[in-house]
Amino acid sequence: MAVYALQSVDHLERQLDRMNPMRRMLQMEETNGVVADPQKASFFDIFKGMVTNVIETNERVDQDAIDLMLGNIDDLATVQANITKANMAVDLLVTVKNEVISSYNNIINMQI
Repeated sequence: MAVYALQSVDHLERQLDRMNPMRRMLQMEETNGVVADPQKASFFDIFKGMVTNVIETNERVDQDAIDLMLGNIDDLATVQANITKANMAVDLLVTVKNEVISSYNNIINMQI
C-alpha cells in the first residue's frame, strides 16, 4: 500500500509556502533535520515529520511486499505489523489535516 498523492516532502513545502497565513512564525533550530528543542518546533515541522513518517512506512510496506513475493521473508507477523503501522500513520495524518482545515474554516468564518 502506497500513498502516491504524497509525492515528496519538498512538494509539500512548496504547497505550504504558497499559503501566506500558514507561514512559520518561529525559526527551527536544526541539527541534521532533527529539532533541537521540541518546544520550539512549529506546526509545519511536526506536520512535515508526519508526512515523512507516512512516506517511510509506506516504502517499508512496499519493500516487505516485494520481499514476501521473492520469498525473502518468513515472518508474516512483521509484515502485518508494518502494514498496521502504515495504516495508522496515514489515518493520523488525515485526521490532523482535517482538524487543521476545520480550525482554519472556523477562524475564517469568525465575526469581527
